[in-house]
Amino acid sequence: MRRRYCSIILISSPVTVERQEGGAMEFFLDKFPPTVDQVVEKLMQDMTFADKTRLANMNESALVQFHTSYGIFLRTEFRLPGNDPLMKSCMAEGALATITPEQASYVILKTLQKKLLAGNTLKVIRS
Repeated sequence: MRRRYCSIILISSPVTVERQEGGAMEFFLDKFPPTVDQVVEKLMQDMTFADKTRLANMNESALVQFHTSYGIFLRTEFRLPGNDPLMKSCMAEGALATITPEQASYVILKTLQKKLLAGNTLKVIRS
């Protein structure tokens, strides 16, 4: 019996989208924020006080360990790679010449931790 295989190649051309309030572009920008600060704000809104406190009090070693799992969430949730404006923002925030998606998610996590620490309202809690 002979099998036949068929390949489908999709070719897309660049699409220009105008920003409309309340439209699809607004939804896209809300779902995939273009800057590190906007991502951090979105994450902070979704975190509980206990989670914020735990993250703020992590040392560098614990943060790197936490990044192994949370980094996957960040890369998936905010399309790293694929969200070029966010990748450029991470590169600028991290003062890097080039950046990988893993580095970008760590820049976001580290910026989130710095912002939480700057708030001065979090206390150490026991888990």
